[in-house]
Amino acid sequence: MGATARSMMTNFEVQTLAGRQLRDYDAGKPGKAFAEPAFNVDLDDAYRVQIETAQLRVRRGESVAGYKIGCVSAAVRRQLGTEHAVFGHLFASEIRTSPAALSADEFCCLAIEGELALILDDDIGDIDELSEDPARFVGSAFPVIELHHYIFRGPNPSAAEVVANNALQAGIVVPEARATAGTANPLHIKVTISDRVEEAATVDPLETVHELACRLAAFGIKPRSGEILLTGSPLPLYPVVQGDGIQVQCPGVASVTATVT
Repeated sequence: MGATARSMMTNFEVQTLAGRQLRDYDAGKPGKAFAEPAFNVDLDDAYRVQIETAQLRVRRGESVAGYKIGCVSAAVRRQLGTEHAVFGHLFASEIRTSPAALSADEFCCLAIEGELALILDDDIGDIDELSEDPARFVGSAFPVIELHHYIFRGPNPSAAEVVANNALQAGIVVPEARATAGTANPLHIKVTISDRVEEAATVDPLETVHELACRLAAFGIKPRSGEILLTGSPLPLYPVVQGDGIQVQCPGVASVTATVT
């Protein structure tokens, strides 16, 4: 199944490609269609494929736990070949608790980001209200390790491949005790990977919520109370390998750890 260069795929083409995407994901080989020389899909259709793939997962019994915004920093956009932020779905079946053991064999080129997650206290139905007072919608904030299948099969990294592959999302590791950080002021996030990475950044966890909600709303998706929103990271995406120890900290709030086995 290949999409040709045109403005819109038919619903049948979207459904067919979504089915293939899910089969490849389940087999641990996400996005194989992008390796085909004649394959091409535009960004809007890539989102349609992502959403249809998510719906297939829901229909077979999985549940959406929330959403992520990705590619919020210039560093990550350069890594992933995008010019703007993207969204992806989070699934409850892929949430792990710290300290987590991550088998490298479960992932296709495992990479991680350290970032802050928010849990919503209210449905986001009115984008204008969210813009005026985003803190009203948020119940808690805590650090997470976001997991990715970091592979590109096309000739160059592209936004369409990122999006169709659910923004490379492969799960999250959350703290055992989700102590909450206040969201009134910027927070510090620190990523340590064994003895080769130690980087930190200051982030405002509410800064990207409005953009995420707007991008979701364009496709008729409204985040709901109790769902998790990943707010993105100014730090790079870090490939990890067997033997790596990973720690993401929000000082004074919580830390989350994982080991790659």
